[in-house]
Amino acid sequence: MLGTKLRRLIFSASAAAFTMIYSSAHAASTISIGVDPTFANALTDIVGAFQNYYVVNGNLTYNVVLTIDSSPNLESNIVNGGSSPPYDLFLSSNGLAPLDLFANHNSLVVGNPFPYAKDSLMLYSTLVDISAGLPTSLTQPFVIPDPTQDVFGLSAAEVLATTPGALYAQSHGYIQTRPDVGTTFAAADGGFFQYGFVAKSQICQYYGSAEHYVDGTYHHEYLYNDWRHPYLPIVLIGTKLARTRAADVETELTNFVNFLTGVGATAGTDVIKQYCYKTP
Repeated sequence: MLGTKLRRLIFSASAAAFTMIYSSAHAASTISIGVDPTFANALTDIVGAFQNYYVVNGNLTYNVVLTIDSSPNLESNIVNGGSSPPYDLFLSSNGLAPLDLFANHNSLVVGNPFPYAKDSLMLYSTLVDISAGLPTSLTQPFVIPDPTQDVFGLSAAEVLATTPGALYAQSHGYIQTRPDVGTTFAAADGGFFQYGFVAKSQICQYYGSAEHYVDGTYHHEYLYNDWRHPYLPIVLIGTKLARTRAADVETELTNFVNFLTGVGATAGTDVIKQYCYKTP
C-alpha cells in the first residue's frame, strides 16, 4: 500500500506525461499501458501484484511499462499513432476518451470498452470542518476541477447546481477551477483554498474493514445516486488497442485485463478496493 506522502507526490504532479517501467531480468514479454494520473497509484500496486501472481502461478515473469498522462493527452497520442498505437491498453479516468475511440477511431481499438472501477466525489479540506457537506452560504473561495476538462469537475458542477448559494458564490468569484482533479487536490491539500472537490480515491485507503483518511483532514462524500445532489456515476473505462503484438505479449495483455477486472483471481480487484474504489 502506498503511503500518504508518495500518494500526494504523484497527484500533485503536473499533467506532463512520465513513464514507469517494471521489469525483471528474464521477462517473458512486455506490455505498455497508458493510464490517467487518477488511477496511477492504484495501478502501480496492481502491476506489482500482477507480476508476483504470475511468478507464483505459472512461473512467468512479465514486464509492464506505464505512461502516466491525462486521458485527453493519451487519446491524442493514440490517434496520432495511426495504425500503430503507442500502448497496448488505455485506462482512462472516465468513459469519454475510450468511447470516443470506439465510436470515431474504431480501427484503433480491439473489442468493447470495459469498466474497471468506480470512483466518488468528495468535498475535502485541511482547514475547516466540512464533514456535513457544503455550507449553506458559500462565501469563501473554494476549488473544483474544470468541468469542461475533467469528469470530477462536471460532477462537482452538477452538485453545485442543486446547492443553495452556489449561484451567488459563482457570481462573486468564490468558485475557482484547476485543470484537473490532480491539481485541484494539490490546491485544496496545500491549504490554498478552504476546501475543494476531489476524488475519493485520492484521500481514502481501505483496510481493516474500514475506510481511513489522513488525521486532521475533513471530508464529505457526495454519492451519485443521492436525490438531493445527483450526478452521473464516475466509471473508469479501459480499452484494448489494436497494436501489433507477438503471441506471448497478447497472452500477457489478456492475463492483465483479467487480473484487473477480477476474472480468475481477486488480487487485482482487492488492490482497487484498497484505494476506496468500487468495482463494477
